[in-house]
Amino acid sequence: MVNEMSGYPEKILEPTSGEGNLVQAIKNRYPASNVIAPSDYYQLPWDEYDYIVSNPPFTPMTTGYRLLDGFFNRSSNIIILLPWLALINSEKRYQKYLSEGLKKVIHLPRRAFPRSRVQCCVLVFERGYRGDVKLEFAYTP
Repeated sequence: MVNEMSGYPEKILEPTSGEGNLVQAIKNRYPASNVIAPSDYYQLPWDEYDYIVSNPPFTPMTTGYRLLDGFFNRSSNIIILLPWLALINSEKRYQKYLSEGLKKVIHLPRRAFPRSRVQCCVLVFERGYRGDVKLEFAYTP
């Protein structure tokens, strides 16, 4: 997910930090950036960020959808890990994602997360993007 980031972002939000692995990867790649990882995203004062990078909880999935909807107002660049079904089980949701600048979908192999039985994908958004959505298949050896 961090590899999808570019430039020199000043402020990066990881609102669902869990064990902190994603936060650490961001800090390793962008040591000069201010990486915000609140313990409670819903208590975070409103602000804008250069990037929001997130791996929200999948249970209940409505939490992930609600978080993503809020992210669109806080950043022009969003990278989020979601279940594959989040992309394919609702035409209305897919159209919303397109209108919000869905630029790339990275389909992850089932074994990307050994303890998970959920097929996942990474969605990359860039506000204002209206081109074709790139579909990439990631493979793990």
